Amino acid sequence: MFRARPRSHRQSGFSLIETVAAVGILGVAAVPLMQIATGATRNTAHLENRMLARTVAENVLARAVADPEPVTDGQYAGQEVQLGRAYDWTLVSIPTGASLHRFEVSVTRAGDEQVVARLTTLKAEPLP
Repeated sequence: MFRARPRSHRQSGFSLIETVAAVGILGVAAVPLMQIATGATRNTAHLENRMLARTVAENVLARAVADPEPVTDGQYAGQEVQLGRAYDWTLVSIPTGASLHRFEVSVTRAGDEQVVARLTTLKAEPLP
């Protein structure tokens, strides 16, 4: 004769309710993780933009300081491309006395007004 086996309290696998609850918890945990990843990507892009603008500023100052011509006072402007991105720069030359000139360079993204990088340096006037 056929005898029914008693059901074991130990079952293998997950019930539908347990699976739905696990997926719900995973979904709730995934939202903050996606926000963190999005914020990190945004910060990386912002820092890359600032780094490229600073590189432009350093290049402009290096050319100004290395120029063997006598320093003339005034404001100069131009555009430079770094990694395919255009940056506008403005260089101001100001006499400070004591045979020194101060160079100040400001860099913005092309078409934007917000200054992304600003650097200052001094250059000694050549002796006569």
